[in-house]
Amino acid sequence: MCTPLCYHLSEDGVVRFMWNQIYCGDCENILKIFPENSIDLIVTSPPYADQRVKTYGGVSPDDYVDWFLPKSAEFLRVLKPTGTFILNIKEKAVNGERHTYVLELILALRKQGNHVW
Repeated sequence: MCTPLCYHLSEDGVVRFMWNQIYCGDCENILKIFPENSIDLIVTSPPYADQRVKTYGGVSPDDYVDWFLPKSAEFLRVLKPTGTFILNIKEKAVNGERHTYVLELILALRKQGNHVW
């Protein structure tokens, strides 16, 4: 079960978060309310290209990088300089040939400013 987003507006108008929580939802929306440089760890396993269409709606390998970069921009914004972003992703293979979307994503993440190991 997911924890609802836990925060409140203090009397001085500052958003106060309940830390050490797991938040469930669309990261592009949820992370927008978090302050910059405030998160130590982000772990994500996004939908693989063209997989689980009924569950996630499916993302074409050709559109994957453009679909993912807005999410990773928010990751980069909220991560502390010492923070870590872990991406679990799998390549798509058809008839033994791998699609290049994972490699393209890694290059785009580097260009965006992420450190990819």
